[in-house]
Amino acid sequence: MMLNVDTVRADTVGVERTIHFNNAGSSLPPTPVVDAMVDYLRAEQVSGGYETVADNLEQLDDVYTATATYLGCESDEVAFVAGAGDGWWRAFSAIDLAPGDRILASHSEYQANAFGFMQAADRGVSLEVVPNDEDGLIDVDALVDMLDERVKLVSLTHIGMANGAIQRAGEVGRAVADHQAIYLLDSCQAAGQLPLDVDDLGCDFLVYTGRKWMRGPRGTGILYARNSVLDKLGTQPFIDGRSAHWLDAGGYSLEPGARRFEYGEQHFSGKVGLGVATRYMLDVGVDAITERTQALGHMLRAGLEELPQVEVHDEGVLRGGAVCFTVRGTASIDNGLFLREQGLQISVPGRRNSQYDIGRRGIDAVYRAAPHYFNTEDEVERAIELIEGI
Repeated sequence: MMLNVDTVRADTVGVERTIHFNNAGSSLPPTPVVDAMVDYLRAEQVSGGYETVADNLEQLDDVYTATATYLGCESDEVAFVAGAGDGWWRAFSAIDLAPGDRILASHSEYQANAFGFMQAADRGVSLEVVPNDEDGLIDVDALVDMLDERVKLVSLTHIGMANGAIQRAGEVGRAVADHQAIYLLDSCQAAGQLPLDVDDLGCDFLVYTGRKWMRGPRGTGILYARNSVLDKLGTQPFIDGRSAHWLDAGGYSLEPGARRFEYGEQHFSGKVGLGVATRYMLDVGVDAITERTQALGHMLRAGLEELPQVEVHDEGVLRGGAVCFTVRGTASIDNGLFLREQGLQISVPGRRNSQYDIGRRGIDAVYRAAPHYFNTEDEVERAIELIEGI
């Protein structure tokens, strides 16, 4: 397809009624994604759930092959999950953490991940947040100095949910490579707007959701699990007949590869939809999407920085499409609703979502405006005008 803005906008019904800059929250799925899901549900309506699965195995399995193409991995290293948080917890829960072990995490961590660290700390596991450097990125040199044999997990969020900085995920992977620690990468805000190659990133686990920059359906996500990490894991607490085989009255064996992290009951129409969304992204071209998304983000960021009442809070050297800012030092849900009434859809994440990041910086909340590749320069200019009017 390559990136033709008119073509992708024709596939994006919502652009007819609003400026959708909430792509870091939940994007607008293309028409082929919605059509594929509706067709699948219609088939269930006629044939029944089990029968529709049996009749559509190739279509359902394409989420694995399309994702493997995107991530540069084997298809058996891909699991379909209910979202990034779901995938993150399935991976985290399988890591054998004991009292005295250490977790190294980044300032960019999302709240759901932090809850896992807190629960591990209750069991005697030490949590340490790696300091940032002067650019607001994880300090890789500091990380190297903190690594030892007690570190069992290194966790990094690729792009913070309230910060435009793209973390040096590949450098972290290379730093961890010579250690036994498991590297868990949350690419929820990166997938769909950046190329992701798991070998370049060096991660053992990678998770993302379908609903954000991937432009897939809600209730879907991906968990990548490198085959070589499986032998490092402890007891997997959440399994069923999809995850494991019941061998006899007293024994079972886990499914080979990443499928051990799946459940038998799944969002099957969503699974089809995420596969179609992934193919759509690949057809448009990931590099072209990255270039356009970052260009629109830069244009929006530069325009907002010219407004005296606006403070942009993004850090980092390379930045993604999301722009985080306050107006006259504050951000509020009411003003977010005001902008929506004027035709601009953004989000207003608060410190409770990101205590290590915006909490440590003393910010209560930020506005987050996130244009994607189907948005236009005219929409960016109009958004700046509306924000100026808050």
